[in-house]
Amino acid sequence: MAVTFSKHGGLNDEAWKVIDTELSMVIQDTDTEKNKDDELVKALFNVKTSKKFGEKQGSMTEFGNFVEVAEGDNAIQDDVQMGFSKLIEHTQFIKGFTCTREAKDDGDIDMMKIAAANFVRAYKRSRAQFASDCLTAEGTTFLYGGKSYDKTTGDGKGLFATDHLGKKTGVATQSNVFTNAFGSNSTMLYTLANIGRNFKNQSGNVMGYNFDTIIIPGNAPALEDLIKRLIHSENIVGSPNNDINTQFNQWKLVVDHRWTNSAEKVPYILMSSEALKDLNAAVFYDRVPLDVANEVDINSRNLKWSGYTRFSAGFYDWRAFIMGGASAGTTLS
Repeated sequence: MAVTFSKHGGLNDEAWKVIDTELSMVIQDTDTEKNKDDELVKALFNVKTSKKFGEKQGSMTEFGNFVEVAEGDNAIQDDVQMGFSKLIEHTQFIKGFTCTREAKDDGDIDMMKIAAANFVRAYKRSRAQFASDCLTAEGTTFLYGGKSYDKTTGDGKGLFATDHLGKKTGVATQSNVFTNAFGSNSTMLYTLANIGRNFKNQSGNVMGYNFDTIIIPGNAPALEDLIKRLIHSENIVGSPNNDINTQFNQWKLVVDHRWTNSAEKVPYILMSSEALKDLNAAVFYDRVPLDVANEVDINSRNLKWSGYTRFSAGFYDWRAFIMGGASAGTTLS
């Protein structure tokens, strides 16, 4: 990302010009700093830019398999159909802060610099919180800042649903949300990964994607510790024998520090990084990166800053994700 500075309006007060330059430099420097919130968004979504009011993605069903015909017979006719489509629309967000004339007169430049840096960090935190809320919520919508946003996929179902639809006749519904807790071993991990590998596309063909990422809330230390031992131990955790651990080095753990769990049963998400990219399954769009402008208020003589941004997040395909430990969903026996 790169902060854009719009043309300043009414900044003709000589008393503020030097400070304005210093604060602009702080904002630019803070924008280029490495940040866990930026990394979180990149870990959960395909991050892209957009020049439109929204972005729509369509799909097509696939041909069936080739089959044998007798010598001289005609080819068996097949067809493809329009699959599901999804439009993700961008939303604008605006935030401001003020540097008072009194603070300038008293030389409180350091406090102004802190405010400027925090302003950029708030922007980065907002992107990450929006992305986290979008992915981790159950149902067809998610809440951010007290407002409701859509999180359905192309089939009209929520990202996590027990009845995802196929497009061709005869394709059974599929579930990618399960109530089963993670447990104390790797059984549920490889069980759900196997279910994900056998997800079928809109035509009913097995996709075969490998699930390789585990996403958990930031306030689940016991689960975090267990998963780290499960995926980094060469032998089976908690077992006295020397059998191999089939999950060793097969997974990446993402601790979502913006996802806070308050339920007794801790939810968790498995993700296929292959399906995420191949299907363009989850996308975070930066329509307008942080655009900053300022002006001196003639009435108060304060320097007022305003930040404007537009972004969005959503899902074109559900097959890259599985949720376990959900409050409602399919229960595996």
